[in-house]
Amino acid sequence: MNIVLVDDEPAIVEMVRRCVGGEVTPDDEASIFTYTHAEDVLRMMDQGSEIDILISDIDMPDMGGLELGKRIQERAGRTYLVFLTAYLEYAAESYVIEAYQYILKEDMEKRLPPILRQLIDRVKREKAQFRMIGTPTSKVQVYYRDIIYIEKEKGTKYIRYTTACGTFKERIALKQLIKSLESDEFLMVERGYIINITHIANMKGNMIEMDNGAKIIVNRANYKKAREQICLYRGKL
Repeated sequence: MNIVLVDDEPAIVEMVRRCVGGEVTPDDEASIFTYTHAEDVLRMMDQGSEIDILISDIDMPDMGGLELGKRIQERAGRTYLVFLTAYLEYAAESYVIEAYQYILKEDMEKRLPPILRQLIDRVKREKAQFRMIGTPTSKVQVYYRDIIYIEKEKGTKYIRYTTACGTFKERIALKQLIKSLESDEFLMVERGYIINITHIANMKGNMIEMDNGAKIIVNRANYKKAREQICLYRGKL
């Protein structure tokens, strides 16, 4: 996994690096990248690198941590964001973009290590769950966490995966697939749809909107079931 640290002050970046480095173990197979400019983090993503955990200062010139977090979420919603700040008033604003946590710099050495350990363990669990999708001669590895929803293609025996990495097809029945996934993340909401509840952006009336903008109409019973499963899933995190 890739852990990225960014602060406009080199001395602070080094302090954070030492704090993070003390928590990361060889078994984590984690690479740590440090930057003093937010733009460099975006360039890293433009070059194809995935960021699993971002630890960023909030108050930086040119581009602050909150703006950086928004841009990263627009490109890859699976990055866990942790903000460091010297100012308590930034806390409420950080929650607006679904930051995992904010930490006052004066509390960093105490609070950052346990939070980082939780995130590292979560990323490791997520990366251990994947499915090989495709034909017997051509398969791709897709992480569960990247699957947004799955739908049956009308008039065929294929299903289509809509993921954060593109779309893929597989010849399998939805009921057979939901059993093989064996994950609380997934829920069959209608005969032709399986959704990943971690990608739900909004629920209203009898409509579930996914974070890629797709809207899925469900009946009242399945709508209620989706809400219940979301609560159960979040309670286990």
